[in-house]
Amino acid sequence: MNTFWAVHIPRFVIVYFILANLVAIILFPGGNHLDSTQVGYDFTRNFFSELGFYKTFSDDINFLSAFFFNSAMFLFVAQGFGFLFMPFFFKENKKAYIFAWLGAICIFLSTIFYAMVGLTPGDLYFNAHVFAVFTAFRLTLPGVLFLMLAFYFSKASNIYTIGAFLLLASVVAYIVFMGDMPQIDPVNDRENFVRFVSMDVLMLNVILQKLIVIAMLVSMFMFTFGFQKLKQLS
Repeated sequence: MNTFWAVHIPRFVIVYFILANLVAIILFPGGNHLDSTQVGYDFTRNFFSELGFYKTFSDDINFLSAFFFNSAMFLFVAQGFGFLFMPFFFKENKKAYIFAWLGAICIFLSTIFYAMVGLTPGDLYFNAHVFAVFTAFRLTLPGVLFLMLAFYFSKASNIYTIGAFLLLASVVAYIVFMGDMPQIDPVNDRENFVRFVSMDVLMLNVILQKLIVIAMLVSMFMFTFGFQKLKQLS
């Protein structure tokens, strides 16, 4: 049961997220925060969450793309629930077990807010959407920190501790950088958004978002192998 929830479910959610986003990207009509004439999705000019918009910046209804993206975001709750079974792999060491529980709780709470990203499309509920994004990452931060400490005190290979540390550093850097991005509603306050956000700033933020998401997906997938290894060692 522990292996099913803490290993197989997270892997399924991550694979589904990748496939669903690929489909959503193919179906995305077009437009970005600064260019409504753009055709299709641009990996360097469109945030992931634009795939979940009700209507794109090209003024097209985005039902199919939003369906796949938002369904992938909702599934993160299943991954968070699966991580609640993760501490049982760390029972051999009391410190590791405690840190694993703290990490599991933080990660579970973060996935609720990742799901809220899908429930609050940025073109309809900008403030709620931004709040969900910021809160999800801020809860991910202590979750990864505690998971790193759990791996450190466990019998697992140091590669998992190092992986968690690198992810932790990436999340910290991204949270700090997110604070520098002007939080201006690009739909309802477009005039100010265009005035204060250049294409270079937009592209930098989009690319950094892609990098942190890829880092998180790879790391979480890697951690499931650490859980399996701990089960073999117990």
